[in-house]
Amino acid sequence: MIDLPLNYARVLYDMNIDPENLNTARSLLTESPELADALINPLIRKSEKRNVIEKLFPKSVWSFVKVMSDNDDIACSAEMFEAYDYLVREKENTIEAVFTYVTKPDDAQIESLKSKIAKDYGKEKVELRLEEDPSIIGGFILTVGEEVFDQSIRTSMAKMKRHFAER
Repeated sequence: MIDLPLNYARVLYDMNIDPENLNTARSLLTESPELADALINPLIRKSEKRNVIEKLFPKSVWSFVKVMSDNDDIACSAEMFEAYDYLVREKENTIEAVFTYVTKPDDAQIESLKSKIAKDYGKEKVELRLEEDPSIIGGFILTVGEEVFDQSIRTSMAKMKRHFAER
């Protein structure tokens, strides 16, 4: 992670902001390119930017967003929230994983997978996101942190193709 977004994430984490207010700020900063452009625009006075912040954002995040705006750091909002989520997961001893499939696993398989991931990575909880992707043909792809375990038929076929092409 880059230092600047991580530094902002640490400050935001330490502020202990109500999750609802935090989600509102997250949505405004990451899902509204027009707002981000306005808060970055050097032609708009700081006082006008501050007025916009006070009208749109929850009061609990005013000072934080104003500092980001004053420092021209609004552009790093998405990375900052990723770093924030990482800090929260670390505090809660949780790991994030993505399971990509063609055929959705049943509830027992999902729980078994979560237990295995938690055990293998020494975590109490697993945030498992399921993603359907017919292009992998069969099998699955499991991504845990930076590690990718690709057991898809698509990848197996590509490996076989490369193997036979080398002969």
